[in-house]
Amino acid sequence: MEEIKQTSTTKTTYFRYLVIILIFVQLIDSYTTSFPTLVPSSIINEFLYGFPENIGASIFAFVTGLASVGMYFCAFNTYLSDKLGRKTMLAVTVFGMVLVALLINFSVSIIDFTIYLLFLWFFTRSDVWMIYIGEESPREKRAFWTNIILIFGLLGAILAPIVRSRFITETASNWRGITWLVILIGVPLGLLIVFTLKEPKIYTDMKDDLESKQRIIGLKENVSGLFKSENRTQIIVCLIISVILGMNSVFRNLVEEAVSSSPYLNQQEISLVMLIGVLAVYMAVILIGIFADKFGRIPLLYVFSILIPIARIMFAIVAFQPLLTFPLTSLFIGMSEFGYWGGWITLSIVVMELVPTESRGTGSGLKSFFGAFGITIGFLSTALMTYISNLSIAFVILGLFGIIIVPLVYKYLNETKKVDMKDISRLKA
Repeated sequence: MEEIKQTSTTKTTYFRYLVIILIFVQLIDSYTTSFPTLVPSSIINEFLYGFPENIGASIFAFVTGLASVGMYFCAFNTYLSDKLGRKTMLAVTVFGMVLVALLINFSVSIIDFTIYLLFLWFFTRSDVWMIYIGEESPREKRAFWTNIILIFGLLGAILAPIVRSRFITETASNWRGITWLVILIGVPLGLLIVFTLKEPKIYTDMKDDLESKQRIIGLKENVSGLFKSENRTQIIVCLIISVILGMNSVFRNLVEEAVSSSPYLNQQEISLVMLIGVLAVYMAVILIGIFADKFGRIPLLYVFSILIPIARIMFAIVAFQPLLTFPLTSLFIGMSEFGYWGGWITLSIVVMELVPTESRGTGSGLKSFFGAFGITIGFLSTALMTYISNLSIAFVILGLFGIIIVPLVYKYLNETKKVDMKDISRLKA
């Protein structure tokens, strides 16, 4: 009896430690993902200073679209978490972010920056940590613990605009100082992952099972198996939604450049606007944590999807007029971020609950792959629309695609809140 109690205490202590480690993983992930979105105006001023404003913004959108190719390899990244283990790939993503932050710090041209941004997107936006906590959490608390990690991990996204206000000055090259926080936190964190974490029990049990060992063969077979599973229709719809959300990530990546061109906002107000956008993501995460397990994933997908086009239209109206520009711009940037990130996080939870353990990393990576495809479409189309018109028009047109998500969810997706991840049907041969 005493041994059982001691074992239970040890498991609880380890789980709490795991949550803390994953919080720090999400912290540097959210920080690393955020800082390039906070400095496009500085990068354009340094690397594209000879071009007119709309042409510079168009070129930056184009090269960012090229860099989004890095996210195509996210599918391979998370597939390797099925093949090599969650712990191994978690450490790889952390050390990868450290290396990329160091390289970005030493970039000397728009070509360098584009190449390093490509690698940054390979290591960030990976769902390995989300797979980790999903497999270690009890079923009834899965969304709760996922969102606890997101809530505290998003401190990184809050730190990014705060650090921005410190480094963004009249000296264009000062934006490089923002990268050092990733290096200082990432190195010790990666070492802790390597030497102190264990693989999730669900994953090790699956690896010990001979039948599952035979199933984890190749990426092609794993992907093919997903489209033969009984959840294939829902998985396909989730991938379509991933494309639509990916197209709309252009807003969070280029909105800083858009508001920097407004004559009614100064740099201090722009930093505050970006911070408010991050706080709106916090609100989305808290909402998911409170209501996803109670009312389900589907109602939240409706809410988040509808908010995206509304926010984009209103942003285009208020950001470039003199009446209450700062509060109104803050409100609608916040609403857009609330809708985008709320939709993406909820969709990530749904995908994990549709895919078997032996292919969960592959399924998550496939979602990221299709999201990356959407990002590429979004940036390349934005480059064209900005060349012809301006960023705000591009934001509105892409935002309107969010409306399509509502009927897709209504017709094809089933509620997954009661799914036991151990009992998800295995892939068909």
